[in-house]
Amino acid sequence: MIKIFSFVASCAGNKSHTARYSDELAETFRQKAESAGESVNYERMTGDQIDMKFCRSCNSCFVKGVCPLDGQDDMAMLKEKILASDVLFFGSPVYLWEMSGMAKCVLDRISYWAHRYELAGKVGVFFTTTSSSYGQEIADRMAQLFSFMGISIAHSGAAFLNSGKPNIFLAEQMKPAYEEISDKILAAYRHPENFINQFQEDGFFGRKVIYGRAMGWAKYVGTAPWNEHIVCEERGVFKYPNLKEYVKAVTEQSKELNL
Repeated sequence: MIKIFSFVASCAGNKSHTARYSDELAETFRQKAESAGESVNYERMTGDQIDMKFCRSCNSCFVKGVCPLDGQDDMAMLKEKILASDVLFFGSPVYLWEMSGMAKCVLDRISYWAHRYELAGKVGVFFTTTSSSYGQEIADRMAQLFSFMGISIAHSGAAFLNSGKPNIFLAEQMKPAYEEISDKILAAYRHPENFINQFQEDGFFGRKVIYGRAMGWAKYVGTAPWNEHIVCEERGVFKYPNLKEYVKAVTEQSKELNL
């Protein structure tokens, strides 16, 4: 069973063009996956369905591994759904040449995942809808930010409402796009290690160096290491030579647990 969770950072609900993109892509992928012998479970949420507070910059998530706001809004539930998924769809409309404020708020609240490679082994699909401009740029930016968390990027792209291609209102343009993306998702689901890019590998190497220094300093001064370091130590993240090998190991472990 391939579990897809989609979060659309728009408060337009079912009227959202970005939600439409998500649903139509999921249906195309379901057909593609079922023809390949895989079953699919798809769940989509939009911004109007959740209550979310802004990050308070308290640093608790990095130091203690706990966000004190998780007990005050719906973020804990959203995190749980993301972590339970195999494939994450993350979409946003383009507002003033940027992702929506809600999309950025979600990223702020899970930013500590970038230090723990929390999404290693999962597949990411990032998309925007826009009237005419900056759709691809914003989709790529969202994908880049999530890539720090170890996710394997199958696709980042945009659909257009006015000028631009593919146009969300034209099935003859959207259908081939959905088909192509679905092929990439299925390939990434089967071998997520093949969808780790050099940018991610460079980040992994840098984090490995920082991690070693931080652990050494904590031991030297006699203080407790931050939670992110403890988690990486317990998972053996930096015992692997690169992120690709870590993702491969995580995927194999996950498949063994599901047997």
